Amino acid sequence: MVRVYCDFDGTVCTRDIGEELFRSFAGESVDALVDGLLHGKINSQEWLRQMCDAIPSMSREIFETYVDQFAVDPHFAAFVQFAEERRVAVTVVSDGLDAYVGRVLWKAGLNRVPFFANHAEFMTVNGTPKLAVSFPHTDAECASCGNCKRNHMLTQSADEDLMVYVGDGFSDRCPVHYADVVFAKRHLIKHCQQQNITYHEFQNFGDVQKKLEEILLRKRIRHRREAAMARRDVFMQG
Repeated sequence: MVRVYCDFDGTVCTRDIGEELFRSFAGESVDALVDGLLHGKINSQEWLRQMCDAIPSMSREIFETYVDQFAVDPHFAAFVQFAEERRVAVTVVSDGLDAYVGRVLWKAGLNRVPFFANHAEFMTVNGTPKLAVSFPHTDAECASCGNCKRNHMLTQSADEDLMVYVGDGFSDRCPVHYADVVFAKRHLIKHCQQQNITYHEFQNFGDVQKKLEEILLRKRIRHRREAAMARRDVFMQG
């Protein structure tokens, strides 16, 4: 079976909702926190916690009104239909917040697409509505990301499955090492080049669909040797 795992912010959604949300509501503290994340001073979980803490007030209603300005890649719905017709499994994996991932997919009529993300919680603290985050999909031995994308890939797949990953940024650097076919843009391209990971550059899901259709027409689709070995190593360690 072919399984496609897609990043959300900047990939399924053409804009980074998480970053724009925090920049709009958390003020000047965002730049320092982003710098800390990119330079390894804090991990993704701590980054998300501090970002949520930096927002003075956030109700679910304000959150949803803000999120409603965003939409999926114009080609994503057609890509999902293309995949369904060929029995290709598509899963969205995000290191953002489930409240906006689910809402954007729902508004696009794509709530049937399974997704995994960090959990957004709306609560009242001393009379003030606040946004908080929890991490139901962490890895016990790795705190780099809040939502371990690699684990979703490995636990859902069988040895014979072909693993495809589509992404663009920071939280995609780990899972591409376990994918047989990689579609990359923006920051992820540089990582793939540095790590000698073969990739297909894309701008939108129309590009992904066109190339994936070519791959599926091949008589024999080979696993990427390094990815298969990386997946095997994880299971051996377990």
